[in-house]
Amino acid sequence: MRIEEAPRRRRLVSLTPLIDVVFILLIFFMLASTFVEWQAFGVDAPAEGAAEQERDQEPLRLYVTVEGYRMDDESVAEEALRGRLEEAYAADAERRLLVIAAEGAPVRAVIRALDGAAAAGLEDVAVLREEESG
Repeated sequence: MRIEEAPRRRRLVSLTPLIDVVFILLIFFMLASTFVEWQAFGVDAPAEGAAEQERDQEPLRLYVTVEGYRMDDESVAEEALRGRLEEAYAADAERRLLVIAAEGAPVRAVIRALDGAAAAGLEDVAVLREEESG
């Protein structure tokens, strides 16, 4: 006597839990990400021939070092930086500000200097990196 086994039915994989997980992840990343440029600032390229133009006035130099800020060979506290920049802007609105970052200076300090310059109303600002001599 021959006994036949019933044919095995293939189990179908349900995609519903997988789709649920994908949608939950999609919603999570949509809510966790931001689409707004938080503190973006524009940078304009110099005009053609700007390098050839000579300025009559010496630019104001703000040095950003590891220890803090220096302007006109004197130390400037971070809290007083905006006030000093406003004074410089009030004296001459066309004067250029050079923010010179020393090697090892924190990027946060450079950004704070740029924010202070923007708050003081300075528009002609350049950022340079100070090269170590030696």
